[in-house]
Amino acid sequence: MSRTAYYTKMKQITGLSPVDFIKQMRIKKALKLLDEGAMPITEIAYRVGFADPKYFSRCFKAEMEMTPTQYIERRESEK
Repeated sequence: MSRTAYYTKMKQITGLSPVDFIKQMRIKKALKLLDEGAMPITEIAYRVGFADPKYFSRCFKAEMEMTPTQYIERRESEK
């Protein structure tokens, strides 16, 4: 399968580019790890495949409309 055909097929199936799809899956995994509360945010960023914790925070905020810290604080206040 060519790169162009792969890109087109992914866009049709998921509505996202392959890069955005992978990023979204990483953020979902990070949410599960944040809910467990056993690791710091930096460690979670590395565990889900981000090389830079600041970039992870930017991607998380773009996807969830809040920073990882705000997500943790909101989760804690709901308990």
